[in-house]
Amino acid sequence: MDISIQNSLPRALQLAATEQILVTGQALFHRRDEAQSIFVVQTGRLKLVRYTSEGKLVILQVVRAGESFAESALFSEMYGCDAVAEMPSRVIVYPKQVLLTVLREQPDLAASFINRLALKNQSLKDRLELQNIRSARERVLQYLLHLIQTGETTVNFDRPIKDIAVELGLTPEALYRTLAQMEREGIITRTQRQITLRTPAA
Repeated sequence: MDISIQNSLPRALQLAATEQILVTGQALFHRRDEAQSIFVVQTGRLKLVRYTSEGKLVILQVVRAGESFAESALFSEMYGCDAVAEMPSRVIVYPKQVLLTVLREQPDLAASFINRLALKNQSLKDRLELQNIRSARERVLQYLLHLIQTGETTVNFDRPIKDIAVELGLTPEALYRTLAQMEREGIITRTQRQITLRTPAA
């Protein structure tokens, strides 16, 4: 069973689930809203964001089709961030009390849910490791190597480069400069939303 595949779920959870359609820029929820539900993206893309005390945007996660988010709401009274649609999106909404009950009763679903959380935790660790690389050039190179599939050399971005910069902890200007430097050095070739490494990823 998988929370992203509705027809694989227990009937109680299928009946409790609803859908919400979002337009670009629309917030699904805000930080400190009452945490009532867990979500799965059916189509589209959302970003989970917070703002520092200085007003700086921090992207915590980009959520794509088939991915779940706001799982911490299961054990929290409030959401800890804003969820905003980056493009027109459709989201499955699971009431958290129903989901908690089903997870307690269905070990297979609980194991699948835990595995999903473990993968997200590893992804967060990878992002933190990237952001601790001081050299912008090395940070960008490692990011590209992380995204490229085995045996491939090209990354196709589904988001603007300026959003990738925020994810990497760089200013857009710093990312553009770094990409231009890497292109001059012959490490990459690029178009607007596609970057190709000149040597295959290991």
